[in-house]
Amino acid sequence: MKENKNSAQNDSVLHTGEENNETEFTKALSSARPSDLSKRNEVTRKTLIRTALGGAIRYTAMLLCFLVFLGAAGYVASYALQYAEKQQLSDYFSKIKSGEITLDVIPTMEKSLEDEATPELGQSMSIIDIGDVTSGEKKEYNEYFESTRAQFVGLQRSYPDIYGWIDVPGTGVNYIIMQGKDNETYLYAELDGTYTRYGSIFADYRCSRNALSNRNLIIYGHNMNTASIMFAPLLDFAINEKAFQNQVINIVTAKGMYTYELFSVYDTSAKYNYIQTYFTSDDEFLEFCERCKKKSIFKKDVTFDKDSKILTLSTCTVRGDGMRWAFHAKLIGVYEV
Repeated sequence: MKENKNSAQNDSVLHTGEENNETEFTKALSSARPSDLSKRNEVTRKTLIRTALGGAIRYTAMLLCFLVFLGAAGYVASYALQYAEKQQLSDYFSKIKSGEITLDVIPTMEKSLEDEATPELGQSMSIIDIGDVTSGEKKEYNEYFESTRAQFVGLQRSYPDIYGWIDVPGTGVNYIIMQGKDNETYLYAELDGTYTRYGSIFADYRCSRNALSNRNLIIYGHNMNTASIMFAPLLDFAINEKAFQNQVINIVTAKGMYTYELFSVYDTSAKYNYIQTYFTSDDEFLEFCERCKKKSIFKKDVTFDKDSKILTLSTCTVRGDGMRWAFHAKLIGVYEV
């Protein structure tokens, strides 16, 4: 009986609590205004919008990071691949030069490249001294010139835009020189026209195919600051005076070999006409040579006359500021067939 009485009391308390809750809820509901419900819905909607926007932003940020990662990975992979290809091409050229690789040789020069036919390989060559181009004195066979000329003249069968070969002793600059119809053709292209960010070494399209006809022979190459290829090694001459003072540059064409002595190196605005090819008078040319000499970081005692010929190598500074590195050299030796 006592247990039944306690149970009845508990049931009574529960019913009383439920009635009280229902009464409070009913009162709250009856006293609620439409504006209260509207505010509550607005708060809920804003919360949902903030949550959705936050999620969208997070997912977008994650997607962007992923895309950036993929892009960076692709760039690095592409850079590494092209570097390997360029290094392979550089090694290929070196092997051609050393004779490890032998190509079919064209015994005579193409009419489109030179005015006269070349004697067959192995014949005696004549040395043309500066200031005495009619001496005709017979000199010994030049193995360096013959082996270099033989290989790239052979390549001209497939690549007629080949101008010649540049060799800067003591550096990695040892490449075929191209020449297109403009200065854009080989800026980002291999000798076969394949795209590459490294481009090719190429002569200014305004320059004559006959090296001796140029008062200022201009050759361009990219400055790959992350690798010692193309014209990047030339920058050593801007910081090493000893190397600057004793450097020569060899240009080999199908007609001859031309040796230049470095006399000036400086950085300058691309707007400065250091790549001038045409001069209205001897005085204008001599003034140009003197300006190039004075602008040099290191000084060198060199003189010019109206018969002087110079070589200009041009590359970028990689600073992205429109500046260029200019390297000028004076012709000091000629070996022609």
